[in-house]
Amino acid sequence: MIYLTLKLLEFKYQKQKESFANFLVIEEPEAHIHTHIQKTLFDRLNFDDTQIIYSTHSTHISEVNNVVNINILGRQDGRCEVFQPSAGLDPIQIGNIQRYLDAVRSNLLFAKSVVLVEGDAEEILIPILIKKVFGLSLDELGISLINIRSTGFENVAVLFHNERIRKRCAIITDLDRAFIDTTKDIHDSDDEAAAKKKALGSQIAGLRREAALKELCDGNPWLTAHFADHTFEVDFVSAGNISTVVSVLSEVYKDCGTIATSKMELESGDIARFGTRVLTMARYAGKGWFAIILGRMITPDTVIPDYILDAIFQAHIPVSIQTWARVLDYRVSVLAASQLHASGDIDAMRAQIRRYHRGEIDFAGVRAEMLQAFPADGINTILASF
Repeated sequence: MIYLTLKLLEFKYQKQKESFANFLVIEEPEAHIHTHIQKTLFDRLNFDDTQIIYSTHSTHISEVNNVVNINILGRQDGRCEVFQPSAGLDPIQIGNIQRYLDAVRSNLLFAKSVVLVEGDAEEILIPILIKKVFGLSLDELGISLINIRSTGFENVAVLFHNERIRKRCAIITDLDRAFIDTTKDIHDSDDEAAAKKKALGSQIAGLRREAALKELCDGNPWLTAHFADHTFEVDFVSAGNISTVVSVLSEVYKDCGTIATSKMELESGDIARFGTRVLTMARYAGKGWFAIILGRMITPDTVIPDYILDAIFQAHIPVSIQTWARVLDYRVSVLAASQLHASGDIDAMRAQIRRYHRGEIDFAGVRAEMLQAFPADGINTILASF
């Protein structure tokens, strides 16, 4: 790493090296050092006549560094590439990014790929969904999930561009389409009128957000946007997870009558009723806490909404043979643990996965084998889209 950094230094500063009397290169200064000391060391270690180069994986050091001075080294197709996050940005954009990149968010500078979300529910539940359904963590897929909260996607996503960080970034957000009738009625109560006005306003804002993000992504091979039709909670129920939400009713409400009414609404099949109820539950418990409660009930049979799957697989392209083999092996292990399938069927499928891993059959072949052996397993729906 020191050699590589020095070669980069020689390339970048060959016309400026007379400006510095000395060069100091420090490799991995974060090793065995407390986070406070890391940041203090970086802040204090500077000399007027010395160019100092750090090689680091520490988000605490990158947090206190000026983004203008950061170079990111990455490996692509067997070669080393250098990315400069601030290249081509104006001072205002650079300042915004600099203020945004704290120790948690700086993780996006080190990531192989990034998924940006703007809500606590997505931040909490997407990693759980991926782990439970695929048997792999986002970290194993090389994906960092970053909650931008109210920062605005445009202010962060601008980093991922041919001129700056050439890594994939997928944006996940809500369209907030109204799922209730927003037509004004003179017989509406004040509460009904207010609910319709709010729903219509959110829908208009969602359309504007969609247009802005599509324009941002247009022509950028590193950036994609993925939209929930309504909101995460509503689309989670719509995807086929009614029973999961019903299972946490007693943790949200204590009144038996409210629990019974909520169960009927969630199971009604009417989006106006189940959508209103699940959002009421999330607001009542607090969206973050509701997500934590819901997270305990996620299983391998939980259905991941399509827009989330699209975002994950856009960030993780291409999906390797090794990755699919691990996913399939995990799904077969789950099926074996359920004891609903003959051991011979399990062993036969595992043999097919090994053949796929060795390159003896292709993806279409192992997908067909999985569908034939276990047609009811939810992974088949996901495999069918590849």
